[in-house]
Parts: sequence; structure tokens; C-alpha cells
Amino acid sequence: MNYLHAIDYAIVGGYFVFAIVVGLFFSRRASRSPEDFFLGGRSLPWWAIGVSMVATSFASDTPLVITEIIRQYGIQRLWWILASVMVLIVGIFLFSRLWRRAEIITDAEFYELRYEGRPAAFLRGFRAFFSGIIQNLITMGWVIYGMTTIITTLTGLNEWLAISICIVVALTYATAAGFYGVVVTDVVQFAIATVSMIVLAVAGVHQAGGLANILDKIKSMPEYGTHTLEIFPDVTNFNNDLVALIVFLGLLWWSDAGGYNMQRMSACRNERDAVKATLFYAVFQSIRLWLWVPVALVSIVWFPVLSEPYSDTHAYPLVMRDALGPGLLGLLVTSFLAAFMSTIDTHLNWGASYMMNDVYRRFLRPQATNKEYMLATRIVTVVLMLSAAAVVPLMNSVSRAWEFLAIVYVGYGIVSVARWFWWRVNAYTEITAITLGLLFGVVDLVAAAFARESFILFGTPWAEMRFEIKIAMLIAIVIPTSLLVTMLTSPVSTSKLEEFYRKVRPGGAWGPVSARTKELPGSAMTWTSLLDIAGGLAMCYGLSVAIGYCLLLRFYGASFCLGCAVLGAVRVAHWYRREIAILDGADSDKAPSIPEVL
Repeated sequence: MNYLHAIDYAIVGGYFVFAIVVGLFFSRRASRSPEDFFLGGRSLPWWAIGVSMVATSFASDTPLVITEIIRQYGIQRLWWILASVMVLIVGIFLFSRLWRRAEIITDAEFYELRYEGRPAAFLRGFRAFFSGIIQNLITMGWVIYGMTTIITTLTGLNEWLAISICIVVALTYATAAGFYGVVVTDVVQFAIATVSMIVLAVAGVHQAGGLANILDKIKSMPEYGTHTLEIFPDVTNFNNDLVALIVFLGLLWWSDAGGYNMQRMSACRNERDAVKATLFYAVFQSIRLWLWVPVALVSIVWFPVLSEPYSDTHAYPLVMRDALGPGLLGLLVTSFLAAFMSTIDTHLNWGASYMMNDVYRRFLRPQATNKEYMLATRIVTVVLMLSAAAVVPLMNSVSRAWEFLAIVYVGYGIVSVARWFWWRVNAYTEITAITLGLLFGVVDLVAAAFARESFILFGTPWAEMRFEIKIAMLIAIVIPTSLLVTMLTSPVSTSKLEEFYRKVRPGGAWGPVSARTKELPGSAMTWTSLLDIAGGLAMCYGLSVAIGYCLLLRFYGASFCLGCAVLGAVRVAHWYRREIAILDGADSDKAPSIPEVL
């Protein structure tokens, strides 16, 4: 059945026209060079980059998977999502400046900046292939799957016809406008998504009788109950919920903020703007999931049990269908389409950057012209999009796809942080971590598909073991093995270490590097870094949990968390005055508009 009206289709069509016009408008500027196509000429203001980071995280699948998680595991499980905020906070105080100083297009390029010889070249090529092709196809596949779920729930259109239209529009501006088009459309998408999702949350809660009524009903449901509404596990009882929280906050978050976030940092005008953009992103990332929690709670009240053809993945669009009327429903569908295309074009641009910069230009045609590079980039972009569409039939759960990638990168995140601050990490350290992660990821898939009952560990079938327990056990294997390989293989030469340190100035343990080099100003890692990071965490998590407690009508807890957020904000402000204000002191703080920059 089609729940959309003519006005809804008009709103959707208007956004499509806007996206195509943006692509055509910026096409000539984006074609000047690979740096213009992938990084916007490193000239974009911090606020545009920060909004673009947030908009990309507003993928069409995210509200669906948040709702799915709450319905199946409760609010506690959202710490899996909130753990990513730790990556951003560490990124603010350490990595935003380091990636900007590295002056590279992709994080795969980093390997030959940090290491040397054939192992470094292998790592660059392998990371480009895995992140640019495999990881990108999985990510785009689940995003398309999420958009398909929304379309089939709300319209009578054939799902592949609707998705094909979205893909064509996304390809048009992604191949024509490059990173310029990504950022401009992201700014508009951010405004649409934020407003429309707030409207849905308010409308749904109102029609369900208010928050108090919703919470009382959920508490009285035997299949849900009070456990569904707890933000933290019971710390007096060392159970699986507490183990999950420890794994999320202690083990799962580790990363050096690479990937497309690194691309965004590198696109900023300078280090100061890179820090501002990442700070904005971290704050918003810590509170954004509370846009979707009220809708998830409404879905529990309205649809306690979903049966064929629906599943928990359909719960969010079902609330959209029943809570919104003509016009508002079209606005929200447009926000999902915009989020879908924002994420797709980001991953197309990011994936093509790997293939062009780290494969085609590095190994195949190092002396080619910019015109040839841009042609190759656009061909790769089209192939990536078609391949992602082919992956969609293999998807049946967004959260399951998230778990697979988390296992593949198990332990590697710790290595990716250590390589900046410890001289002894070498290419073989990373090769070991990546190889073990891939092996465990494949084993997990095979065990789930073909050996659900026969593959038993500690008395529990592997397929039924909690995801967090798997992560803890696998990290306990990956890190010691990687460390052993590190000590058994030769270190990077002193000259290469010296060259890297002079360029990036990370700080930390750099034994063989000369004392004169270590004393260079601007070190990212200092003794006050831990206090700065603690302040950032208090600010972001305090604000996030305060909002959560307000939604659960627990105002004493909200007040305490808000106080922690204020104290954290004071520390962050102190850090900013001390460290950031001196960066590029001659620069004006004026953030120009996008037309002024572009």
C-alpha cells in the first residue's frame, strides 16, 4: 500500500533536482586535480566539514538499527554506538592535527609515510583494496538495504525501481562534483534530517500518550520490562551486561580516527579548523542517537511483536507511516533519501580515493596525467555503486553486518593508535593484526552459517555467544600475537622514523629518534593529554546521558550528568585557549561561507 501523497512526492522530487544541480555546478572545479576531487582543495571551513561528518553518520540505516537494538537488547546496548564517541574525543586532542600534518589523501597512504620497503607497499595496497572495496561494499550494501526497507514499508513502488532512482542521482553528483558536492549536499541534508526526525519523535510520543505513559507500558510488558529502559547495567552484579559495557568502553573504541573522518580532517584549511570540525562532530555524535530512541520506544508500545513480512528492522518506518500525515511524511522520507545519498556519495568518493591514489597512481600509472586520473576515478565510482547494489540481496540484518566488520578490525584499532606514539611498531605488526582479524571474521561467518551447534567454546555454541564476549577473547589473541611478531621482526630504520617524526611530531616513545627532533614544538602527546581527553569525555558523555535520563524522566540523574558535562566543557575550553588559539595565530577566525571558499 502507498502511504505517500502528491505533496510528499513533490518534496522528494525537489531534493533530487537540488542534488543534480549541485553536481553539475561543481563539476568543473572538482575536475582540476585529485586533491580537488577528494579533498575540496583543502580549503573548506570547519563548520562545513563538521556538518558533513554529522550528515554522513545520518545514514538511512542508522535509525533502523538503533530501533532494532533497543527492541532486542534495550537501551544499554547503545553503548556500542556511544563507544565511537571515544574515538572522536581522542581524535580531537591527538589525531585531528596529526592527520592534517601528514598531508595525505587517504589513510592507506600513511603506511609508506610511517614504514618502508615492500611490507609498507603491501600494506598500502591491501588496505586500499579492503577498505575501498570490501568494507565499502558491505557498508553501502547495508545502507541500501536500510533505504529499501523504508521504501517498501511506505510506498507501493517496486523497491529496485526506487533504489535505482536514488543510485542514479547519487552517482550524478558524486562523479561530477566530488568532495565539493558531498559537503554542500551534506549541509542541506543535515538541516532536513535533524528537523524532520525531531518532528517524528514529538509526533510519535504525543500520539502514544506521552513519555510517562510509554514508559509505564513498557515496564509492564513481560517481554520488555524495566531492563529495556536502563542506560547502565547493575554494577553490583558482574553479569553479561556489565561485561558488555566494559568491552564497549575499554576495548571496542580504539582507533586513530582514520577512514573518511581522516579525509574530512585533511580537507580543512588548517589544523585549527580540523580540531573545530572534529569537536563539533564529537558533541553532536554523542547526542544524535537520542533523536531515535523515543521513536524506538513508541514502536514497542504500538508494535510489541512484529511478524512477517515485518521484522524489528521495519519498526522505525512503521512509526513514520502511522504518526505522520501528508507533507511531514514526505519531509521525513526526503531526510532518509538525503541521508542515504550523503552516506553513499561519501563512501563512493572515499572508496574511489583508495583505488585512484593507492592503487592506480601508486602501482599502475604513477606518471599519468590528472585527466587520466579523473577518468579512472569516475569509472571506479560507477563500478563501486553497481557492485554495492549487487551486495544488497545478501543482507538480512544491519546489526549483523556491523558485527562482522567489528570482528574483522578486532585488535587492529589498538595497533593503529600505538603506531603513532611507539617507534617499535612496524609493518609486520599491522599485517599480523589485519590477517588475524580477517581470519576471525570469516570463521565467525562460517560458524554462524554452517556450524551453529557443533562449534562450541566454553560450553556455549559460538553462534549463540554474545558479541562482546567474542570481541574480548579475540583481542586477547590478536594483541599478544602482534606484539610477539613486532619483537621478532626488524624495526623501521632510524632515518625513516626521524623523517616521519619531523613531519608529524606526535610525541610519545620514540627512542632512536634524535633528541633534537624530539624537542620540536607542537607535540600532540603531552602529559596533560589525558586530562584533556577526560574533559572531552565528561562533556560529551555527560551531555548525552543527561538527555537520556530526561527522556526516561529521571531528572536527578540528568542533573548530575549535566554537571559533569559543564565541568568537562570548562576543561575543553581551557585546553582550547592553551593549545588551539596559538595554531595559525595569523589566521582569522572568520568561517567563510561555502561560495566564498569554493
